[in-house]
Amino acid sequence: MNAGIAPATQGAEGLFMDRFYIAAFAAGLVACSGADGNGLLGDSGAQPGDDAAISEKDASSTEDAPTPIDATTEDVSEHKDASVIVDAAPDVFVGPADSKVQCGPSITCSAQKELCCWHQSSTTKPYECVTSPNSCAGTYDVQVSCSTTDNCASQGHAGYQCCSTGGNWGWGTCSNYDVSSVIACKAQCAPTDFELGCSVQKQNCSDPTQTCINSKCTAPGDTMCY
Repeated sequence: MNAGIAPATQGAEGLFMDRFYIAAFAAGLVACSGADGNGLLGDSGAQPGDDAAISEKDASSTEDAPTPIDATTEDVSEHKDASVIVDAAPDVFVGPADSKVQCGPSITCSAQKELCCWHQSSTTKPYECVTSPNSCAGTYDVQVSCSTTDNCASQGHAGYQCCSTGGNWGWGTCSNYDVSSVIACKAQCAPTDFELGCSVQKQNCSDPTQTCINSKCTAPGDTMCY
């Protein structure tokens, strides 16, 4: 009978041992699963303290944070020209003042806008102011653009002399006289010219050997050095 019981007893002990090992193995699996599920190990196998340091580092990093665009002085300086006042009106040329040209005994013309015309052969209108030289191009007509040095300055020729150039045949009371063919401003009158616009009271002819007189035929209504 002892021989018959032994195998049964050994079988029960062996089964007991097998169950013991199975239970221990299962408890080990549960322990591992619980440690993993509670975060005791990181995703990469690191300790929890390492994960916390990594998380802190990620939270403090500003590498990916958007940086606001600075309002630089260059952007602000784009408006620096706003205070500049633009001159909308064109510049007005300021030239010398106008003056009057003596045109015969009683007429005067603008030195800048008109021309005195002496129509020697006319008995109805011997003197008139015209705006074009074409209106003073008849036979024996004399173009008079000045009567004093002031007229030359008005025309932009300060310091010039008003000169009467002879070569024209006189009419009426001036018949047989060599009278003006043109009167204009020159840097200096030629030796054969007559300087006009002098002062009879001051006797201020450029040539001190000449006398300032009132002209009767060369340039009626004006003064001349003779």
